[in-house]
Amino acid sequence: MARKPKIPDLQPYASLAAEFTQDALMVTDVNDRVVWINSGFERLTGFTLQDMLGKLPGDILRGELTNKADQARIDDDIANLRSLEIEMQYRRKDDTPIWIESRISPVFDVQGKHINFVSSSRDVTERRALERATAEVTENEQLRQQERRLLSQVSEWLYSAKSLDELLQVISRSLETLMPEAEGQLYIYSNSRDTLDLTINWGGIELPPPHIEPDDCWALRRGRAYAYGMRPIEFPCGHSHAVEDDSPYFCVPITAHGQTNGMLHLNFGTFAPDRHEREKFKYFLDQRWELALLCAEQISLAIANVQLRQELLDQSVRDPLTNLWNRRWFLEAAHRQVHSSKTSRKPCSIISIDVDHFKKFNDHHGHDAGDLVLRALGARMLEFFTDNCAPCRMGGEEFVILCTNMTEDQTMQLAEDFRVQVSEIVIKYSGEELPRITVSAGIAVWPDDGQLVTDLIKSADLALYRAKDLGRNRVQSHARMVA
Repeated sequence: MARKPKIPDLQPYASLAAEFTQDALMVTDVNDRVVWINSGFERLTGFTLQDMLGKLPGDILRGELTNKADQARIDDDIANLRSLEIEMQYRRKDDTPIWIESRISPVFDVQGKHINFVSSSRDVTERRALERATAEVTENEQLRQQERRLLSQVSEWLYSAKSLDELLQVISRSLETLMPEAEGQLYIYSNSRDTLDLTINWGGIELPPPHIEPDDCWALRRGRAYAYGMRPIEFPCGHSHAVEDDSPYFCVPITAHGQTNGMLHLNFGTFAPDRHEREKFKYFLDQRWELALLCAEQISLAIANVQLRQELLDQSVRDPLTNLWNRRWFLEAAHRQVHSSKTSRKPCSIISIDVDHFKKFNDHHGHDAGDLVLRALGARMLEFFTDNCAPCRMGGEEFVILCTNMTEDQTMQLAEDFRVQVSEIVIKYSGEELPRITVSAGIAVWPDDGQLVTDLIKSADLALYRAKDLGRNRVQSHARMVA
């Protein structure tokens, strides 16, 4: 019968294993106070047995859990003497953070009495960093995909805007959504192109300057986008808050078809990263820089598109000689106004105006002199008829004024005041003073003089003809003519 091998004394081997294992071992008593650590624990944390003996591990290592739910689970496992696995961030003796994965198990004697806890730990800092980096890459990619989807939607809205006011609303809402961490402004060149006017402002508490000079912005002076707060050598723009608070910002010219129309300003002054977050903040700004350039390109094309559309619209509804509204605009506006008056029950009226003896200007002084008279009359109309009145040229020397919310007496007085002003116009042509201009006018008021636009026009024309029959240079009301 074979003899059983003799079991050697395992104590020396256990001591060797505990000493040379790469894992950090720690034994605590039933009150979780340290009674022993191995050299692996010293290498991992920098704390010696003398530092740890009789202490609570959490007080020395300053462990941090990610949430309260983990703490509740740990407390429950320990209270019920169950083994558990945890990952916590600790602080080494030199105060550097370290992530440790630990398995904690209760130890019982031969009678089943709980006598100790044993924990085996290892450094998982590199793994956690890799997981965090992978999560950041995934999160950033998801963010890029979301930004691309939003940018696609923004592009659709930008190109659907029919007017500059509509477009500005889309730009403001879109950039607030795409870059909620930035306050922004959009400046557009004035007609004289010597200043840029603030058209929209979002996200900021302080009111930005309403106008800026082109020389105040490095982006406009250099002709390309400028980012402040990202390079070793840089200078703040004169229009930016960065002059006082040194906050990072972008200035991106709005350029289309070779012409700069304005400037997009994005300020990230709400961010104040500490020294540990500067690299992350720089990466964040780099991402926002790329997005800002894409947005500026879309905005530039959209503004050029709206401006072109507005120019074409103006050409279709503006009289080129006098810059007044033309017949097409008047008929559409008059139909809308009559419909509105029917709803609100407020009056509207029209003034039909004709230049007296206009044919004589053309016959005696030439068509250029006639055009000069019409331009002078149109300019005076634009100055005189404001607020609730819209002057239009119907053709030749015939004009009509669309007036809203005005009674017959108010319209009569307005037309009379304008007649007097016209008689005071002095026009010189080829060094000579042309004969004084006079006009005759007829007025018609909704609904008394007509329910439809065509009826109102006919009534106003009849009143005009009556004014001419009575000697010209006068104002006649259709209602008083009938009476």
